[in-house]
Amino acid sequence: MLLLKHLPTVREPRLYLSMERTYLSYLKFLFIAFGTGILSKKMILLLAALHFYGLIPFFQDLYKLLTWPVLILLFMVFYFFVRDLRYINRGAPVTAKEIQDPRIYFSAERTFLSWIRTGISIVIFGFVMEKFDFFLTKLALMMHRVITLHASFSGMSIIFLVLGIINIAVGLGGFMLTVYQVEHGAYHPHHKLYGFYGLSLLVCLSLLSYLLIKLSI
Repeated sequence: MLLLKHLPTVREPRLYLSMERTYLSYLKFLFIAFGTGILSKKMILLLAALHFYGLIPFFQDLYKLLTWPVLILLFMVFYFFVRDLRYINRGAPVTAKEIQDPRIYFSAERTFLSWIRTGISIVIFGFVMEKFDFFLTKLALMMHRVITLHASFSGMSIIFLVLGIINIAVGLGGFMLTVYQVEHGAYHPHHKLYGFYGLSLLVCLSLLSYLLIKLSI
């Protein structure tokens, strides 16, 4: 995070792209951690149905560790991204010759692939969360036992799927804009895309917080 290091900055495309990749890595890690916390809650239901009570405290601790703390960290990542973006925007501009650098194309491709990886990871975890519900339902039928699944579980899976798709779409849009701007020698930060993604992320995080509260009641 640039602000914590107090580094000099310029409005250079590769700097913006590198910042995107850094924060996408944070997001991917934290969303996978949050999804693991939700799966831990489902494991508690499974273990209770199977009468394996010895492992339940472990998954309860895992659930507590990977839900609210991770959500708070996700909000913090969003906040620091905005701060770093403003910090870079205060830097000196670069010339058209510096913008039309072949290395920027490769940097744009790496950033696009990072968006894709993050989106696919979130989508896959959404599917895993949803399929685990299906597994628990079928297991309950086979064992003639009742496993009550909270409606919040399905809502969280849908949020993961939607956010993953948004990730891929925003990454594609950002890549196309970057290539177009570099070809014309005038790069501008994708503030509208950042704003759209930031708003989508805030909505998803708010919904996850709401569903987590309902799950805890």
